[in-house]
Amino acid sequence: MEGCREICHQVAVGSASTSTATSWLWRPARRRTRGPCPQRPGRNRALALAALFRSGQEGKLSDVYPTAWFGARLAEIGAGDTIVGAGPVGQAAVACARIQGAGRVIVVDTVADRLELARAQHAETVDFNAEDPVDAVVELTGGVGADRVIDAVGVDAQRPSHGPAADALRDPGGRFDHERDEVAPERNPDGETWIPGDAPSLAARWSVQMAAKAGTIGTVGVYPPQVQHYPFGEAFMKNLTLRVGNCNHRRYVPGLVSMVAAGRLDPTPLITRWVGTQDALDAYRMFDRREAGWTKVALGVAGDGSITPGSGEAAGEGTATTAGTHGS
Repeated sequence: MEGCREICHQVAVGSASTSTATSWLWRPARRRTRGPCPQRPGRNRALALAALFRSGQEGKLSDVYPTAWFGARLAEIGAGDTIVGAGPVGQAAVACARIQGAGRVIVVDTVADRLELARAQHAETVDFNAEDPVDAVVELTGGVGADRVIDAVGVDAQRPSHGPAADALRDPGGRFDHERDEVAPERNPDGETWIPGDAPSLAARWSVQMAAKAGTIGTVGVYPPQVQHYPFGEAFMKNLTLRVGNCNHRRYVPGLVSMVAAGRLDPTPLITRWVGTQDALDAYRMFDRREAGWTKVALGVAGDGSITPGSGEAAGEGTATTAGTHGS
């Protein structure tokens, strides 16, 4: 009912419900993410929101996309060149940067399927195990560097395992090992899982080196309080603007929901795997190991309207992906 802000018990992550014809949507145990339903003149708002939940998009709009949108805002995206990573937030940042006016987006990573997913969004890609990413970005931008950089990696950065960048990052003094001990003094690895990044400051260092003089870096990758290392000297000499922080998700959720409802943004193609809630831990292990096909995982809740587990069959290609279906 108009003006009602009551709990809607039938709404759950991954399920569809036609009981959301209220002015506010509330998900159990997520009081802080309550947001207004978009107004859609001439259409049934209940059916529009049911479609949103049936597609599984609401989970991404509660965390990944608000963070990506915030990162693009921090970086002061506009016409020009933008650099991002290729994890879930980085993939979402490609779409958010486009909507906010980026003229060109370059994605730096080394995981093959993540780079492929970025190319499907018409981003240019750099594999940091195949070439030195700083040299590559500087060359791609005519020797200038990127106008805006979004660091969506943080302390989980990994060193290149081979190639010219690996040679340039030989660390005889154990700098990165010292940083890792500061960031994660207590570690409990399980084989190849739950292993902290082996180069905590590398994403920050590359971001500063890739940025053009007087450029802007927006950092949304996680840097916990114990982090003590950042290349401020290089940033200072390049007159860079550094903007960092945790995302206030509630600030951006309503606008993103409206964009999805209006067709300006379609986050569905970024889901690369659907699993049931009973497989959540195994799914996170796959994601943590960066295994192929596990870039962005969504959990389908059992019941009517839930998503069938499997790969991301809904993923599309080209301009009809995250750019939306009704223009940007």
